[in-house]
Amino acid sequence: MKAPKNDLKVEKTESPKSLVHLALDAADRGQSTALAVLQDARGEVRTAIENGIELAEKLSAGVLRFARKLVAKIDEAANDGLTATERALSATVEKAKETTTKSSAELPAAAA
Repeated sequence: MKAPKNDLKVEKTESPKSLVHLALDAADRGQSTALAVLQDARGEVRTAIENGIELAEKLSAGVLRFARKLVAKIDEAANDGLTATERALSATVEKAKETTTKSSAELPAAAA
């Protein structure tokens, strides 16, 4: 929102009253200009901050999506690792059972 412009009027008379009015008009115009510049700066700062907040929201949403996918992938890998470990242990136990159930006569034949 811009402040209305004040027109400076210079009169040809040399009375002190006209000089005072001229000074007051110049001061009024200067303060109006300064306030208008401050209002424009305030608007630009607000826009910049709002855009920064929107960027932070989008970045945090992206980081959270990535974290969810990462957790899912780690969970899948851990599940696969545990399943393979279970199979290996089960196979080892089965082999151990087979070895202990063989009679002592079968062991030398199996070894050969």
